[in-house]
Amino acid sequence: MLVKTKSFSFIDKLTIELEETTQGPLHVVLKSEDGKICCKTEKKISNGNSLINWEGLDELPYGVYTVECSQGHDTVKVKTVKRI
Repeated sequence: MLVKTKSFSFIDKLTIELEETTQGPLHVVLKSEDGKICCKTEKKISNGNSLINWEGLDELPYGVYTVECSQGHDTVKVKTVKRI
C-alpha cells in the first residue's frame, strides 16, 4: 500500500491518496507530534487506487501531525501540517 497526502499541509480537510490497496476496511489515525491520537476514521475502499477526503478537522490546533493508514498487517505513516 502506498499513501500520500494531496498536499503537504491542510486547513480543515485532509485528502489522502492511496495506491495498491486491497478491498476492505482502511483504518486512518491522525496523531499529534507527541503521539496522542487526535482523531480516527474507518473507510471501506476498493482494490487499486482510492482517494479519501477527511473533513471536519478545523477544530485541531495548528502543528505537525502524522497520518497512519493501516489495512490488515500493512501500516504506512505520512507527516502533514495543519496551518492557518
